[in-house]
Amino acid sequence: MHRPHRTRKRLLARTRIRKSLALFTGGLLAAATLTLGSAPGATAHPGHPGHEEPVAEDFQQVTLAKGAEETGEPMSLAVLPDRSVLHTARGGELRITDSAGNTRISGTLPVYTHDEEGLQGIGVDPDFAENRAIYLFYAPPLDTPAGDAPETGTAADFAKFDGVNRLSRFVLNEDGTLDTASEKKVLDVPTSRGICCHVGGDIDFDKDGNLYLSTGDDTNPFASDGYTPIDERPDRNPAFDAQRTSGNTNDLRGKLLRIKVAEDGSYTIPEGNLFEPGTDKTRPEIYAMGFRNP
Repeated sequence: MHRPHRTRKRLLARTRIRKSLALFTGGLLAAATLTLGSAPGATAHPGHPGHEEPVAEDFQQVTLAKGAEETGEPMSLAVLPDRSVLHTARGGELRITDSAGNTRISGTLPVYTHDEEGLQGIGVDPDFAENRAIYLFYAPPLDTPAGDAPETGTAADFAKFDGVNRLSRFVLNEDGTLDTASEKKVLDVPTSRGICCHVGGDIDFDKDGNLYLSTGDDTNPFASDGYTPIDERPDRNPAFDAQRTSGNTNDLRGKLLRIKVAEDGSYTIPEGNLFEPGTDKTRPEIYAMGFRNP
């Protein structure tokens, strides 16, 4: 079972607040919508006085798509202003389900799909009604060798499997098809390919239009037998040591990144991230760090 993706947004003080959660179970893609009233508890944060946990009866679950043909290996979804839903599959397919429940392929990206990698998250630009921009986080094929990376070897052995997971901005055509030629690369996150695990890839925006991207620690936790994966042996694949990623201020993995993206795919750094631009041995895109697979 794929764990539900949870997107937590600031609760705004307005009469009605709607939140969408993606639920993935087997080949089923569903959306649950929660409508909160204007009671005082609606603007309280979890764990604070006045906060009330929503009850199951407050949710409505609607099946959007079902079966491999309509969902692929489902990863993420985003709702468009017209209430149609874009959803990604790890194999590289972007699908669109309209408000009547009809599903079709919007576009396909070539992707590298070893272990957890492939097409991951999707986000809709806050100004979509004007620019029709969406964002996708995916693993471009590059020239990565097929098969598994060695667990032990030399730096040269491991370097063959150095890759990236890429955040790009695209245009969605008026007919719902993805304009793949419109791609503008925003950000590359390094990754150790040919070995599991933890890609992350959720995309969201705040009220100021800043883009948030979650990234996994790109670390295999299984060989450490329940202990923290910080294997420092010199002949060991780097993918067994999370110190290089989530514990590293100069690496984008195992993080929550926050940037402000321009139309040409370039970006600036909003105020309030962990590190000021120009700070030695840090990446200014980092908003929070130390994560396994957010």
